Amino acid sequence: MCGLSKINYYLFNTRNPNRGPPFFQSRTALPYTIIRKTENRNLFPTPLPKHHNPALNTDYFTEITKKILNDFYPKHCPNPECNNRVLDKEISTRPDLIRCSQCRYLTSRLSYTPLHHFKLPIWMFGYVLYESLIQYPKVVTATELSKRLKIGYNAASLLKRRFQLFASDQLPKYKKLTYEVLNDQFKDFLLPPNENRDITKIMAKKPYTCVDTVVLYSAGERASQGRKRYRHSGQTASIYLSEKLGGRQVGTLVQTIAIKQGPVFFSSVANQKADTLGPLIKEHLPTSTPLFTDQGYPWLWGIYKNHRSVNHSARSKDNRFRFARNRWSKNGVHNQVAEGNHRVLKTAFAAYGYIKPKYSQMYLNEFSFIKNANVFGLDVLVESCVSDDANNGMRCRDRDAFAVNPRARQREAVRIERKGLLPIPCYHFSQIAREQPPLSRSGI
Repeated sequence: MCGLSKINYYLFNTRNPNRGPPFFQSRTALPYTIIRKTENRNLFPTPLPKHHNPALNTDYFTEITKKILNDFYPKHCPNPECNNRVLDKEISTRPDLIRCSQCRYLTSRLSYTPLHHFKLPIWMFGYVLYESLIQYPKVVTATELSKRLKIGYNAASLLKRRFQLFASDQLPKYKKLTYEVLNDQFKDFLLPPNENRDITKIMAKKPYTCVDTVVLYSAGERASQGRKRYRHSGQTASIYLSEKLGGRQVGTLVQTIAIKQGPVFFSSVANQKADTLGPLIKEHLPTSTPLFTDQGYPWLWGIYKNHRSVNHSARSKDNRFRFARNRWSKNGVHNQVAEGNHRVLKTAFAAYGYIKPKYSQMYLNEFSFIKNANVFGLDVLVESCVSDDANNGMRCRDRDAFAVNPRARQREAVRIERKGLLPIPCYHFSQIAREQPPLSRSGI
């Protein structure tokens, strides 16, 4: 055998434990003729299926994907005899298909959903949803998905784009729920007409709203080759290149609408004009909402009667200091809720390195959706909203409190049902994780 016993065939490749199971390799290359076919079968194991990863519980993430599709994008039978029956019959060998239990009508459960023409295994979408919820405020990047799922970077980018489409599709439901809650809670609310009066005790236990803007990935003068940007001023100047270089937008300007201990909504805007920011604020907030901003929104006085502002450039009366001590918070008025969300947003988006402005709204919708899902939970999008024929739309039942949903605190956002002969109980993320937890990423 030409000294085959002296060669070690079982040297594991331990370069990265997250890249999958170890494979066999030899120190030296052997001639093809000295290895027989029978010996070759014994030395080298059978190749594993594509996208196989023993560190991930694919069945668990498949159930999450199916539950999301069944709850948010249910399929109905088109036959008149079935009376618009929901398709609930599954095929064990084809998880992407769904069948009618009465007439055997067959269709794809992925069609006309964010997973339309999805070519990857459907458990990967559930994995992205699960990881995005438990890793918040950290974001899941395409590079991370490419390494953990052992797929190409382009496939990982498209997978993340599918999740962004799902988040953009469900985010208006959170916006409508927030609008209705604020409208019910502050229907007849009115702050004191005297703006110098301290309103700290009045707003102590109320979910007031803070509005502000922030710049992501700004372009300095070095990016414009030292040229000044005379046309733009303030924060808007930092997101555009010089006019001599074309004046194209390279940064992202974000409008933030944040509620105390509640949801937050980010919008990518082109400037800070009233015609741009006014419709966004009016679309998200009722006119009776207590609204706190800085002095960059003087045009809100005629729209929101409970609008208060704080001067961040207030000068100190003492000559030893430049700025006043109360320039951040005065008489209980501040916009620190929006500033705190800006800090979280900047820290999270630093993992991307850079995103193009034309895709910025999709990334912001994803981040807003994950934040609001941790506040409200995903179940309120399905359970708390019922069809209202009088209003020709959706109305939400839960309007009592605007604080954090107790279900979301217990990580009970998505329910996954278990099949069996007994009555089907409802299981959540935390309960399923205790019974059949996903294996660790290192495969241990």
